Amino acid sequence: MQFTSNELFFLLNQPGPLWLVQADLSNAHLSCANLEKADLRGANLSGADLHGANLKGANLRVSNLCKANLSFADLSGADLSEADMREANLSETDLRKADLTGANIKGADMITVIGR
Repeated sequence: MQFTSNELFFLLNQPGPLWLVQADLSNAHLSCANLEKADLRGANLSGADLHGANLKGANLRVSNLCKANLSFADLSGADLSEADMREANLSETDLRKADLTGANIKGADMITVIGR
C-alpha cells in the first residue's frame, strides 16, 4: 500500500507509536518526522528522505532502506536487523545501541556515524 501526501500527513500526526508494517513509503518525504518506536517491519523506505527524522527505538527489521537519506536521523536503539541499507546516506546518523545484525550496509555513506 502506498500513501498519498494527505494520508501520510494524517498518519504522522497521530498520537503514539505508528504501526506501518510492510508499508510502501518508497521515495516519501519524511524529513524531521517523529517515528519514535514506530513499527516499520518489512516496510519499503527505499529512496525515502528521512533526514533528521526521529526513529529512536523504531522496529525496522527486514525493511528496505536502499538509497534512503538517513543523515542526522536518530536511530538509537532501533532494530535494523536484516535491513537492506545499501547506498543509504548515514552521515551524522545516531546508531547508538541499534541492532544491525545481518543488515546490509554495502556502499552506505557512513561519514561520522554516531555510536559505531
